[in-house]
Amino acid sequence: IKNALEIEQSKYPESEKIIAISDIEGNFSVLRDFLINNGVINNENQWIFGNGHLVLVGDFFDRGLNVTECLWFIYHLEQEAVKSGGYVHFILGNHEIMNMNDDFSYVRHKYFHNTYLIKENYKDWYTVNTELGRWLQTKNIVEKIGNYLFMHGGVSEEINALGPSIKKINRVARKYYYNGELAVQSNNGLVNALYNGEASPFWYRGYIKETTTKEEVDITLEKYAVKRIVVGHSVVREVSYLFDTKVIGIGPRHGMGDSEGVLIENGHECRLGKCGRG
Repeated sequence: IKNALEIEQSKYPESEKIIAISDIEGNFSVLRDFLINNGVINNENQWIFGNGHLVLVGDFFDRGLNVTECLWFIYHLEQEAVKSGGYVHFILGNHEIMNMNDDFSYVRHKYFHNTYLIKENYKDWYTVNTELGRWLQTKNIVEKIGNYLFMHGGVSEEINALGPSIKKINRVARKYYYNGELAVQSNNGLVNALYNGEASPFWYRGYIKETTTKEEVDITLEKYAVKRIVVGHSVVREVSYLFDTKVIGIGPRHGMGDSEGVLIENGHECRLGKCGRG
C-alpha cells in the first residue's frame, strides 16, 4: 500500500517511448500477456520498460472476470515504474465513472456474488473510504504527454467552445467523480458538459464515428498544442488513424482476442498486437 496518494499531473514532458492501451474491461490475462509480449513487464511481473510511459486509457472496469486484479496490478505497476524512471498513467473512462457513481449496468454478476463471500456491498468497494476508491480519485480524465493528448472518448465541440485548460478539465471533473448526477444537473456549462454523455471526454464518440469535423479536431490540436489525440472507448477493428493521422483510435475488442495498443517511440507510431508489433 502506498504511503500517500497524490493527484496526478495533467501535463508531462515528452517521453522517448510510450505504450497506450484501452478498454481492457477486467480481462487481466489479456492485459498481462500484452504487457509481457510488448516488453513492459517480464514473466515475474517486473517492470522492464525502463523510463517508458504506459498509458491506460480508461475502461478497466466491468464485463471481464478480473477487474479487481487489474486495478491492484496497475496500482503495483505504478510503483515499479517510477523506480526505473518510467511512469504509468491510468486515465478514467466512462466505466470507471459509472462504478464510482453506483451505476452497475455492465458489472458482471460474479462481482455481486462476491459481495456475499466478503460480506461487503459492491457499492462500497470503490468509495473514498477504500484504498482503491481514494486512488481512483487521484486520476485524470485527460492528460498531455509531450505532443500527444490522451483521453477515453475525445474533446467535443461543446468542450472546445468553453475553452478550458487540461488542468481545469481535470480539476472540475474530479469534484464530481462521486456525484455525477449533481454535475449533470449543474447550471455551470463546463460541469454539465464534462458529465453529459454527448459531450463528455469519457463518453464522446465523435472521432471514431467521424461525426465531428476536421475543423473541430484542428481546434483541439491547436488549443492544447499537440499533434495527435489518442482515444479508446469506441470499438475499432484495429488500432488505426483517423482525420489524416491526427487521431489514433485504440479501442479493439480485447475480450474477443483482438488485443492491440499503440507504441509511440521518438515521435513515430506503431501498432502493437498481442504478440508484439503489428
